Amino acid sequence: MTENTDRNGGAGEGRNPDLVDDALKLVDSLQRKLLAAGVRRGVSAVTSPPPSKGDVWEEAIRMESDQRRPALDEVLDIVRTSAPEVAGHLGRAGVALAGALGRTWDVVERSLEQTRADAAAQRGSAGEPEPGRGGAADGTDRQVTAGE
Repeated sequence: MTENTDRNGGAGEGRNPDLVDDALKLVDSLQRKLLAAGVRRGVSAVTSPPPSKGDVWEEAIRMESDQRRPALDEVLDIVRTSAPEVAGHLGRAGVALAGALGRTWDVVERSLEQTRADAAAQRGSAGEPEPGRGGAADGTDRQVTAGE
């Protein structure tokens, strides 16, 4: 008890006026905020307790039994919410497909070039003329003109 009297400056006398003023300001600002909230939401929303909710099952049944929307509205809502995700997936799939086709084309070209090079090497070792050269095997090539 003596500790309280020492802290407050005496037994009930000499209270800190700043502390009382701060408390009054706090109460005043709280009243203003409640009044503003009451004006915004309506007095009944501030003064009446919130309506009691049933259990989760009752709320789910109530939400399920609400008025049905027309099928077109539901489909459009599904499209609106799902379309960005689907478009993103399709875009990424298209980029992956284009990359795969490009790599495949590179492999096919390299394979064709290798096949041509191997065929040319075999013809060169067998002494056969290369296709399109139209010459003799002894190396004397004859040039074909339109008059012949």
